[in-house]
Amino acid sequence: MAEGSQDGLNLHMPKKFTLGHEMNAGAPCLQCGPVKCEGGLDLHFWRKICKTCKCKPEEHDIKSVEEAAHKLVVHSLFSKDSPQGHIRDYFRKLEEANKNKGQQSEYAKQYAWVPPGLQQGVLMKYMESLPPEVKPKVGSEGAKYRRKQMMYQLPIHDHDPEYCDNLTEPEKASMRQFCEDRNQNALGVGDVREKTNPVSKWTCYRCGGNINLGEIAIFASRAGENKCWHPGCFVCTICNNLLVDLIYFFKDGAIYCGRHYAELYKPRCAACDELIFSREYTQAEDRNWHRKHFCCYECDRDLGGLLYVARDGHPHCMECYNRLYARRCFECREIINADAQRIEYEGEFWHATDVCFKCGMCKRSLIGKQFLRHPRKNQIFCSTDCAKRY
Repeated sequence: MAEGSQDGLNLHMPKKFTLGHEMNAGAPCLQCGPVKCEGGLDLHFWRKICKTCKCKPEEHDIKSVEEAAHKLVVHSLFSKDSPQGHIRDYFRKLEEANKNKGQQSEYAKQYAWVPPGLQQGVLMKYMESLPPEVKPKVGSEGAKYRRKQMMYQLPIHDHDPEYCDNLTEPEKASMRQFCEDRNQNALGVGDVREKTNPVSKWTCYRCGGNINLGEIAIFASRAGENKCWHPGCFVCTICNNLLVDLIYFFKDGAIYCGRHYAELYKPRCAACDELIFSREYTQAEDRNWHRKHFCCYECDRDLGGLLYVARDGHPHCMECYNRLYARRCFECREIINADAQRIEYEGEFWHATDVCFKCGMCKRSLIGKQFLRHPRKNQIFCSTDCAKRY
């Protein structure tokens, strides 16, 4: 990692920045509010979600942590000693921008982030060319969007093994090699340019539209010198989100955010959100899991070799599922266990047994037989005769 002067790029932060479960405790949830997320953020010790409301940390009001994590990621990506010239150039731009932060124009100060090294006129055109809902004006929805995308597209646990959940030494070595290969072979930053030559033809690589004289385009050197995008079209191929701070990863003619580029090569654990660098892992519910993380979404019980029920893609042990989600039998009012057979009709449920699914009048079993439900008498019957006599 690069070393900077004290008045240089302010990305050299204490190494032990962690999203421990006490950090930012109590931060209010921006999605659920204080009713569902009573008491605010209570971070699970490895899932990277709030134990109270199940929302992610970035969906809570923890701006300082989001910014700090992003700076650490940028520090891990860009170095003055990189073998890639465009990476060294961008690092120098960041250093210069940081040195001159106090001298920013009043226009630039309106924004939580601006591309470094741009002349004022080009900067204004770039910002005005962005869709209104994603312009990162301080205090705006666009600034919130950027903060959320920083943690989604460039999660710190994709860039530094120190912020992962107890990797083994071989896993750490594998992760470091992956990060080195990714940064050397795919990492880039969009270059903001204004079209000043009336003769040259600029065509957006995404939408195919022309970029006219005086308009702004984003170039990506990894893609080749002739490819450019409208600022609003410079998005990840997979998630279609605007690439945060113009940071992209390139492969086979396409640009990706950090998250989705990594997933081209490594499975991601559905529980902890980290990439999986171990040789053995679990595949279930069309998703991937660290073997140690394939456990109940509620109580963290290891589900290896046990029956479980998935709800919204998350596995639950039988006890937690029955406690939280199991239906009650219309007849006996007892819980219908997840592994028990049941019958559903018009929004009601019964144990699929002779004792529960029976005529309300004559008590004859209705399993496998025709039946009717009387809307006013709120009961099922074997015949209209029984319904009349009830």
